[in-house]
Amino acid sequence: MIKQKWLWGILLLVLIASLPGVINRWHAESANDNYEVIIPYQEIATIVEESDLTADEVLSRLTDAGLTSVSVEAVSLEDLEKQNVLAIYEESELANSLLFTQYEGAVDTEETGYYVTIPEDSYYQNFITDHLQTEEVTVAGKPFYFIASSTEDFEVDMPFGYDQSIVDQLDAQGLMVVFRTTNIESDSAISKIVQQLVELKGDNKLGLLGSGTEVIGFGHPDRNAWLQDLQQAGYSFYTIEGSQLKGEYDLAKSAGYDMIRLHSIDVNKQTNLTVNESVDRTTRAVKERNIKSIFYHIKTKGDAEENLDEAVLYLTEVQDKMPTHFTLGAPKHFEKISVPAWVTALVLLGGMIFMYLISELIKVNKLRILAVLFMAMLAVAYFVLNRVLFLQAFALIIAVLTPIYAVIKSANGSTRIRDIFVQYVKGIAISLIGIYIVVGLLNGNGFVTGYEVFRGVKLVYVIPIAGIVLFALFQVYEISKNGLKGSLNTSVTLLNKEVKYWHVLVLMIVAAVGYFYIGRTGNSGSVTELELTFRQWLENTMYVRPRTKEFLIGFPFFVLALYVMGINKKWGTILLIPGVIGFLSIMNTFTHLHIPVSVSLLRTLYSTVLGFVIGLVFIVIYKICVHYFNKAKTRWS
Repeated sequence: MIKQKWLWGILLLVLIASLPGVINRWHAESANDNYEVIIPYQEIATIVEESDLTADEVLSRLTDAGLTSVSVEAVSLEDLEKQNVLAIYEESELANSLLFTQYEGAVDTEETGYYVTIPEDSYYQNFITDHLQTEEVTVAGKPFYFIASSTEDFEVDMPFGYDQSIVDQLDAQGLMVVFRTTNIESDSAISKIVQQLVELKGDNKLGLLGSGTEVIGFGHPDRNAWLQDLQQAGYSFYTIEGSQLKGEYDLAKSAGYDMIRLHSIDVNKQTNLTVNESVDRTTRAVKERNIKSIFYHIKTKGDAEENLDEAVLYLTEVQDKMPTHFTLGAPKHFEKISVPAWVTALVLLGGMIFMYLISELIKVNKLRILAVLFMAMLAVAYFVLNRVLFLQAFALIIAVLTPIYAVIKSANGSTRIRDIFVQYVKGIAISLIGIYIVVGLLNGNGFVTGYEVFRGVKLVYVIPIAGIVLFALFQVYEISKNGLKGSLNTSVTLLNKEVKYWHVLVLMIVAAVGYFYIGRTGNSGSVTELELTFRQWLENTMYVRPRTKEFLIGFPFFVLALYVMGINKKWGTILLIPGVIGFLSIMNTFTHLHIPVSVSLLRTLYSTVLGFVIGLVFIVIYKICVHYFNKAKTRWS
């Protein structure tokens, strides 16, 4: 016991000494308090086309409501044709239109390509000739630009440059500009786009947001040079939450993870999304997931002016409901989160000590030493090979074992509330140590921006429950009572017992509950409408909502388990199985490394406090049920 206390003391000192790493992350997250709202220009243009409003009037209304930025896409000849700037004809199409006229045969159909009418505006004339390989020809007395089919990878829908007139219009409104970039096959076209982007860069030209499936230049030999030019020009790069492009990871790594996290809200795809729901999604993304940019789509169907009114309402409501410590403005990169090697080494050392303490559960010294040696091998491998995978493996082991250890170590039953509270705090404290080790190891800009992640989330949900189920079996059937040989004999006896129909039924129910439980984990889990409403109420009331599986299920059942163990140890031990859910869930909260540490701490504080209070309510309900059960039993006996 004395030796173990010394180990706990050393562990705490080691972890305290490693605090600078986590503190640096806290400061970086706290300092990054700007957010922006982007609307695509083409949707603004749609409102202008379908209403009596001018572009300046629409932009002015949106800006007054809180719009900060507008995205601009590179245009193609096809886009300019839709804007009635020019007309495009294939050689066969133009030749056919001249049949039975004096100009029949004026078009050489042997030379395939596109004939483009020359725009009246000299700006568009220069725009086209500067970016495309054109030849000016005259057909039927009318001048055309001819673009041969042999031109490198040219298509009429290929983006070839940004419309300066649109950029100037946005400048005049004081709006920031985000350029959409797409990967195209033509090397020369990309080169010219990159050159134009470098020339366009200014204080209000913030960054580059990819579209399609690939980062600009992906698969091209000059990709690195192009990206370097854009970085040196001062552009920031955006990453769309849940939609990483091909080549984006390498881009982020080369940029030192200086990426701006963006969340997209598309009311044209999610047609049932209300303004209030869009606002709630926006505020949640900014305050809970380190999102610094919201890409909001204006409705493109229905009455244009009503769609504009809805966008204005959305922008106004976002400002009203956003917490005051967030500022509407240009998004910033996270400050560099410095995690010196000695800090990582201390956290790894703390993890090895913690593993030795956890391994007391197996009560075999050789296995305890082997467990620590394995963790030491992972630590050495990380420093020798410089692969984050070894840190992720180390963190995963700590993450799945911590809830098991926290529950078993604090499973000392009592009917006294004071004793239950002490054991409850003990379990939470053990969990926080494991959580700190995971957060301390998986630290840095790569994790905060979401490019490096905790691996094995599903295992954190499954292994702790399986571990407590085994613990309960060992306790209920006293499997380990007579040493290893006795344990084997008891296990064989259990396995040889006849399987009843009700056994199968119970297993089916457990399997169904397990399937439902696992299916609800992660971001895509199904949630009922009632639960969504309850969650939103909690969020509006408490800034961040505690997880229902923690404060309504896991922690209350753990408190009840401690109480019941003071009366009947076997039944109380069985109640530890749902009780472990609270502990594994708070571990899972912190493994979402793109969520600010402060938010995860607040969420966990709410869960643990509410969970204990509701656990006391569970005890009262249990007492009432036992009272009436005993009363009924006496009456009918």
